[in-house]
Amino acid sequence: MIGHEKNITKHQTRYLHGLDGLRALAVIAIIIYHLNPKWLSGGFLGVDTFFIISGYLITSLLIHEYKHTGSINLMQFWKKRIKRLLPAVLFLISIVLIYTLMFEPNIIKNVKQDAIAALFYVSNWWYIFHDVSYFDSFKIMPLKHLWSLAIEEQFYIFWPISLLILLRIKKLKQHFLLIIFVCSLISLLTMFLITQPNVDNSRVYFGTDTRLQTLLLGVLLAYIWPPFRLKAQIHLPLKIVIESFGFISIALLIFFIMTVSSNDNWFYFGGIYFISLCTLPAIASAVHPSTFLAKVLSNRIFSWIGQRSYSLYLWHYPVITFMNKHFVQGQIPVYIIVIEIILTLILAECSYRYVEVPIRVQGFKYFLPKKSALKPLIIRSCFALILVSCSTVILLGHYDALQHEDKKEVKTTFTVTDNEPPHKSLILPVPKIIINNPQSAHQKVDYKDVPLFIGDSVMVDIGEELHKNYPNSLIDGKVGRHLYDAIPLVHDKYPYFKQQNQQVVLELGTNGDFSYEDLTKLINLFGNAKVYVVNTHVPRDWEESVNEKLAKAADAHKNVQLIDWYSTSQSHSDYFAYDGVHLEHQGVQALVSEINKHMKH
Repeated sequence: MIGHEKNITKHQTRYLHGLDGLRALAVIAIIIYHLNPKWLSGGFLGVDTFFIISGYLITSLLIHEYKHTGSINLMQFWKKRIKRLLPAVLFLISIVLIYTLMFEPNIIKNVKQDAIAALFYVSNWWYIFHDVSYFDSFKIMPLKHLWSLAIEEQFYIFWPISLLILLRIKKLKQHFLLIIFVCSLISLLTMFLITQPNVDNSRVYFGTDTRLQTLLLGVLLAYIWPPFRLKAQIHLPLKIVIESFGFISIALLIFFIMTVSSNDNWFYFGGIYFISLCTLPAIASAVHPSTFLAKVLSNRIFSWIGQRSYSLYLWHYPVITFMNKHFVQGQIPVYIIVIEIILTLILAECSYRYVEVPIRVQGFKYFLPKKSALKPLIIRSCFALILVSCSTVILLGHYDALQHEDKKEVKTTFTVTDNEPPHKSLILPVPKIIINNPQSAHQKVDYKDVPLFIGDSVMVDIGEELHKNYPNSLIDGKVGRHLYDAIPLVHDKYPYFKQQNQQVVLELGTNGDFSYEDLTKLINLFGNAKVYVVNTHVPRDWEESVNEKLAKAADAHKNVQLIDWYSTSQSHSDYFAYDGVHLEHQGVQALVSEINKHMKH
């Protein structure tokens, strides 16, 4: 999340105020998304905007330096990067570690490990190797957002060296654009090969290899459109063209931010690349000294936010994570959201004013004694010493024992079946009707009085209670199950549930969206059986889409009835665990009661 730069060489460079406006849009989108993904489903695209700006601005400054000096001072570049980025993130990590130790000691070990990964700027790979989901907001991980800084820092390490090689070797320089373009396509192809449809694609979202495409598109623009060589006075027709493309590009970016979902398959199969390409004209227009768009984006409010975008990005996520922990996700009171925003602004301003700017300008001289400012020096030195000392002790693992590992086995499945032993999560007797009528797998069994329940993790939650209410039922719940997973499941295990006097309950949609065609296909597998579809309560951007499709299916099929769990559970935070999806005892009772109302009606 690169902040504003003034000079990287002795040669004059123009400050690009328009980029502050783009940073402001990006960080606002990210913050809204993290406050509630349903409010701005594509808000995470703000990260891609930051990546493009970083690739563009860093490359522009480095090429500008090379053209004026014939070389790139790598050590000076890295020194400036360290002074610009490291102090603020050290400040953040220290505060988060101390807060966690004081108020959330049960996660101190996990936060410590994330902090170490962040300090070495390898957070993204740390999360990949530990199968962490970017889109799972249910776990308390206050430093998870530092994955993007890790990618940028990795880029800052190898790109200046690569750029210097490309510029110095004549044959490579002649094909600069082609080389960078091909590299961006290789990154895109890597994402194509790794991505799997309809699953959580956090691996491709976190990967430096798969996200390099966005940074490299910024590099391409920097070579084609060097901001420090653009003329302030240009012909009107050209100005109109630049202006028009810029405004169209901004409009497209806002459209994508409002409409794209993390659940969209196309986003990972070229969508990121396409959206990034669409963003390039906005940057080109924003950095031009003559455009109206640049003036609009550099207004006082956007400039203030843009200049503090790095601090805002750093602080918003831990503030939201720690405060939201005390409420059910998706049901956060408005006053809490207001407090989160205010706290983020205050912490970001403190970081910007007292950490980022002074150290970027003065370096370690900020901590050297001055007769005229001895008292402030003592205060900030003592504060820094306390933060460093406490953080070091925590990072060395002295408080790891405060985190008690949960030895309780978490149920991942709940099954009561006729021809297979129950899963390890829970041992329950199979239905008496089946026990008393043992048949081979190839013989048809009479399931007349045997209701079938198929679902995801919510079905696992209610499985025990359902079994009490329907002792002869077949129950098949599994954590992480998607609707399309149920189609082969029904084909293989439940092909005999097709008769008019049979009952089937489908509780699917917690883990992501699905197509209406797949939903119809699943329903049709049950022939004339009475099918009940339970809609979902999940604080994610696919909730509305899932519930609309389920309601549509209930209206379109005579044998399908909707169980409106979403409406029943509204304003009942006592029904849910912290994540706003899984159920506490009262929620279990309420959902089973709602199912009973329909099935026993």
